[in-house]
Amino acid sequence: MSETQYTDGSETTRKEETQSMKASYPIGCYVVGVALVMYIFLALTILVVIHLNAVPILATRELLRTHFLCGAFGMLGAAMASSRKYYKVLITESAAKTSGLNGSTTDWSLGWLFYYLTRPLLGAVLGALAYTLTFIGFQVLSKLPTEEISDRGRYLLYALAFVSGFSVSHVLDRLEAISKEIFQASGRTNSGGS
Repeated sequence: MSETQYTDGSETTRKEETQSMKASYPIGCYVVGVALVMYIFLALTILVVIHLNAVPILATRELLRTHFLCGAFGMLGAAMASSRKYYKVLITESAAKTSGLNGSTTDWSLGWLFYYLTRPLLGAVLGALAYTLTFIGFQVLSKLPTEEISDRGRYLLYALAFVSGFSVSHVLDRLEAISKEIFQASGRTNSGGS
């Protein structure tokens, strides 16, 4: 019963099929998969620890606490997006192999490993940056010297941090476009006045 009969008449065991599927992916593929799951658990752990006020300094400083929470939400978003992309690539490649199609294989070189492993860290930075820029905007628009953010506002910032992490590429493209506009505008005013 452990043998399978194919239409071309060849027989193989399930053990041989499993070994051929395992041998088809390099070790880097497995490293990425495990690391992405660990990033998700790390982000969730950070969120729970900060939410439960387990770190005394973060329990007393609301600004720092919210910064770390936004960073953790950004990391969670980026890790989930990277995991989604990772599994989509694996499923597409596996389906092509199973159906006998000669599809393109994924390049698991050091560059792609670096991409997958640093994406959640970049998401954490962008989540914290989203909070910083939003908080600065609130402070500039406020008449009061110290403006407090409501609980609903914080939840909105957490969602913004998550989305910033989830769509790292789009956020970086938008930041680049904004910075080009700012620096081109300042370059025109400086050269026009000379």
